[in-house]
Amino acid sequence: MVSLISTNRRRLYIAIAVALVVWAAALVVLNLTLIPDVYWYSYYAIDYSLGFVRRGLGGELVNLLPGDNAFAAQRIGRWVCSVVFYIALAALAWWVAVRSGRSERRVQLALLLVVLPFGFAFGLLQAGSTLFGGTALILFGLAVARARSDRAVLITCAVFGAALIVLVLVHEAIPLLFGLGVVAVLAVLASGLDTKSFLVGCALALGPGLATAAVVAVAGKHGIGDQLCALIPHALVNNPLAGKPSFDQLINGYTYYDDYHAWACRNITPFYNRDLLDGIRYVGRLGPAGMIVNTVYGIGVFALAIAAIAWVSGVPPQRMRALLRRRLPFVVLAALMAVPVFATGVDWVRWWVSLSLDIGVVYLIFASRQPEMDAPPTRRSTRAFVLLVIGLALFPVGIVPAFLAPLPI
Repeated sequence: MVSLISTNRRRLYIAIAVALVVWAAALVVLNLTLIPDVYWYSYYAIDYSLGFVRRGLGGELVNLLPGDNAFAAQRIGRWVCSVVFYIALAALAWWVAVRSGRSERRVQLALLLVVLPFGFAFGLLQAGSTLFGGTALILFGLAVARARSDRAVLITCAVFGAALIVLVLVHEAIPLLFGLGVVAVLAVLASGLDTKSFLVGCALALGPGLATAAVVAVAGKHGIGDQLCALIPHALVNNPLAGKPSFDQLINGYTYYDDYHAWACRNITPFYNRDLLDGIRYVGRLGPAGMIVNTVYGIGVFALAIAAIAWVSGVPPQRMRALLRRRLPFVVLAALMAVPVFATGVDWVRWWVSLSLDIGVVYLIFASRQPEMDAPPTRRSTRAFVLLVIGLALFPVGIVPAFLAPLPI
């Protein structure tokens, strides 16, 4: 129990918590002063002015904000995306450290969550609107974990499915990237469901989102890149890479102001002229070397996230794997749902981190209810915890979108 944590250990965890706050603040300052956010603004640059298009709802929602500065509204949309994700992470940390019981291992696991590959740095520096899907998955997992009956689980699935309809109109890849997480939640956190109820739950949770994604793919307008370009506002934005700076210039805070309209018309609106085959050819620009590097790195990040949770919690992953095996065909099918995303988008590492969130969130919630969490941590596991927090803070491996991919400059 928390009351049994020694004074020295309490001081250690307080020191780590303070250090993580400072680390997070430093990342925010770095993001605001050095790393351009222009790419993330673009997720809210398109609306339904020209009719039904993919991702148009994001632009419509930020257009509801007061004022007539469209670019400022897009910037707010980018930060709302990160903030809601952090709220979900905080809810998950609270569940692990407090709601599921109190123990020293739970404190360690909650602190570790901050620096996991899908933790704070990911939410800040990979702030695509797919983060809304990660937010929804975390809340879905917590709601299912709290459910006290099969009926409550199915109601939760229905609510999640309804939310997914909206989220797909913000980003069509959300059900494909987080379908694995949904199936894992039902297979592991609602393991008491019989096969019929499990299938009904999957249908309620994923069916509406997948159907909406199909509608977006079929009915969304194509070939309107030039018309969309004309709607993008002019605004000066800091885009250092466009100025081709040296490494020393970047380190010293190099700035280069670019016209947001010109940038978006180079890098965003042309995608609305492309079909599925064009997307596949675009990914082909990674080449065999890029595909191999991104796959190996992405799998490594995935494995590191799961191993870190296992080392600190003391809960063997094999226990959760046994529950997943009971629903193996559905787990495999859900994992394959991500293939179209990899086939049409080059941010392969970002997709792998999203998949690690799928399994990592379920593992965290599952581990928090296992008996090992009430046992005192060993000296070895505590050492691993400290080294992991330091290592993952210094080297936030989840912030790389992709290697050898075309840069939006």
